[in-house]
This record gives sequence, structure tokens and C-alpha cells, in this order.
Amino acid sequence: MIDLYKSLLAAGYTQPTVVIEDDGWLPTGIESPYSFFSNDSIDQGDPLFFNQVCVPELWEIKGDNSSAAVFDYDRKAAEIIYASPKDKRLVKEVRWLDKGQRVRSIDYYNRCGRIFAETIYNLDGQAITKTFYSSKKLEVIVENFVTNDIILNYKHQIFDFQSKEEFVQFYLELKGYLLDRIFYNSLSYPFFVSLNVKRPGKDILFWQEPLDNEIPSNMQIILNGQSKRTRRIIFNKKSTFKRAKELWNKPSADMFSLLGYIYEFMRTNKHENNALIMTNSDNIEKIDYLIKNVPNMHFNIAAVTEMSSRLSKLAMFSNVTLFPNISHKMTEMLWQNSDYYLDINHGGELLNAVRTAFFNNLLILSFSNILHNQEYLALENIYNPKDIEKISKKMNECLKNDAILQKLLQVQHSEANEVKVKDYQNVLK
Repeated sequence: MIDLYKSLLAAGYTQPTVVIEDDGWLPTGIESPYSFFSNDSIDQGDPLFFNQVCVPELWEIKGDNSSAAVFDYDRKAAEIIYASPKDKRLVKEVRWLDKGQRVRSIDYYNRCGRIFAETIYNLDGQAITKTFYSSKKLEVIVENFVTNDIILNYKHQIFDFQSKEEFVQFYLELKGYLLDRIFYNSLSYPFFVSLNVKRPGKDILFWQEPLDNEIPSNMQIILNGQSKRTRRIIFNKKSTFKRAKELWNKPSADMFSLLGYIYEFMRTNKHENNALIMTNSDNIEKIDYLIKNVPNMHFNIAAVTEMSSRLSKLAMFSNVTLFPNISHKMTEMLWQNSDYYLDINHGGELLNAVRTAFFNNLLILSFSNILHNQEYLALENIYNPKDIEKISKKMNECLKNDAILQKLLQVQHSEANEVKVKDYQNVLK
């Protein structure tokens, strides 16, 4: 969603941006009905650090760079979920557990460090209610997941909405938005809101998800002319756009358009010889081969935890530097000083590394059995592990010839569906 938001702003579309689901960490300039009625705009303060969570006396909080928990002696009483990036250890959720280790409630913390919402669960693990609080800790909104109604306490009045769509519609009308043209990116609540607006309009659906074996039923409603307001469906990925045309071989497919993103890169590639690997695993595909066969490349290997002896042994090579227990400040320095990112670590992706590498203009190379986030990789930079010679050859060629590296970066941008401001203006005019 954030890439679409930034692309629209870059292209000059500065209309109000509203999200229906609010996690308390919305970027400045984006509002939700929940933040509006809770008056979150007056919130002040800093995000809560993990060891600042309020717990009963004698209870203990233990945490590292990936997660934390609250303990009542030996019993885990709560799980602490970090906001991204996790290495900052800022609290987003606290999931309170009963003695059977079942989640019974979740406290949601916003970017100002306060509990802005709470969800209650039954013994079967089903969410029953979610309550949103004002900065004065007053109940403002109660969402009942059993009856699907929403109760709002606003300006000394109680409003009872029978559905979330009705609640959102009330908010939009209260704000006085023109609603002559709505851009939306979901076929759930945003689609229903568009569908239920009575006045004429020229809405556009931005589809950012993959397609399976059929066009979603709600999208078919649009294509069959049953949604009077939605006039176009824009796909942000070439592969999804192509798949949609294959699945919908009817005249209404002329509603389909392709439009990628306007990316704002954080820096240019310096064409130097530093490669970065972010990992919490000591299983790094073909790393020994690459170290030996790309001798002019310097490999920086970073982890937010201690490193095993298997990884520590790599320090014997002159073209390797290890960064165990890496700090946020050092991580930022490595992003600034690296020009290649090797997505070759087994296990989970660390710190949203592939996306971060893309926005720092690093050339991203990976193996087909790894691929943490293919969206930002060019197909030609994904190798079968058996073709290790080819990937090492490409790295050596890039180190010798800046033009090769620059061309590969351009291909990487293109395959990530980069477009220009004029493309947005032409498609959305």
C-alpha cells in the first residue's frame, strides 16, 4: 500500500488518503476512521521500548533483537511483538496468555507509545470484541466480531452501526469528502464502500495482489457492469496484468490497465566492491565458493544475534567481515556502503532486507531455492544453486565493468515495475 500511496503523491494526486484497518503506525498524512474518532492527531510521545511495558511486580521481561516475552517466574505470560524494523525493539502488540498459553487479549500500542486498542478472545481463540481508546483512555469505538456491529461514542452521542461499511460511510460523510472519484486497493471493505456510495463517480481499483485460477468474484461484479462507479482496474505487476487478461477473455477486459510504481530511491549505487548478506542463520548458500571465486568482492555478513562457529570461521578470509549482534546504526552504515545484496541466506528474511536493498539501489542476486522477496529481483539475477559458476562470473564482470552493473540495475528497476510521473498522469487522466 505504501508504494502506491507514495507514487500517487509523486504524481501530484494529493487527495486525502484513508485506510480502514489501523495498526497505530500509519504514516503522517494518512488517516483512518479509528484514528479520527479517537483523536489520535493530538497524541504525543515516543514509541514504547520493549522493557517499558507495564507488568505486575516481580514479573520479568526478556527480549532480543527479534522478539520479547513477559514471564511470571517460569510461565510465559505474554508475547511482545515489535514494530518494523524489529531491531529497534519498539512495541506494537502485547499478546497476553493464560496458563494454557492461549491468547486471551491483545494490547495494541501506537507510535506514540500508548495502548490505543485492545482485542478480547474467548477460550476457542476467537476474537470477540476490539475496543479503541482515546488519548484520555476513554472507550471510543467497540467493534463486536460476533454481531458485526460497531458502537461509536462521539460528541456525547452513541451511534450503533450494523456493519463496518456503514461505519466507514458515516465517517466519510462527516468529513465532507467529495467522493466523486475514489481510488481503492481492496475488494473487501473499500470495494463495499465504493459500491454503496449513492452519488455518481469514476472510481478506480488498484489491484496489488496475485491472481490464482480465476478472477475474484467481487472483481467480476465490476467487470460485469454491476458496480456503476468503478470504471477501471489497474494492475501494478506485469505478471498479474497478463494473468488477468488470460482469465478474462471478454470485452470488459478493456477496463484493465498496467501501472507500476514511482520509486524514490534513497541513494545511488557507488559501483564499489562491497556485498552485504543479512542473516540469522549460519546456512548461507554457496558462500565459501563465492568468497574464494570472487576474491575482489568484500563480503559483509551481518546478524542481529550471535554467530555460530560455522559462520565465525569465515572471518579467516581477508575479503570477509562479520557483524554479529549488529546495531541499528551499524546496519544503516552497511546499507550506505554496500552496492550488492546477496539474498542467499536460508531461513527467514532479516529486517525486510531485500526491499531495503532495492531502495538503496543495491544489485540483488539470489538463488531459486532462497528467494525471500522476488518482487524486487530481476529474473536474470535468480540462479539455480547448481549454476554457482554463473553467478560468480556475473559478480566478477560487474566489478570489472561499471556499464554492466548499471545495465543490471536498470533491468532490476524495470522488472520491479518502475514507472515515471508522466505514466501515472497519462493513465489516470
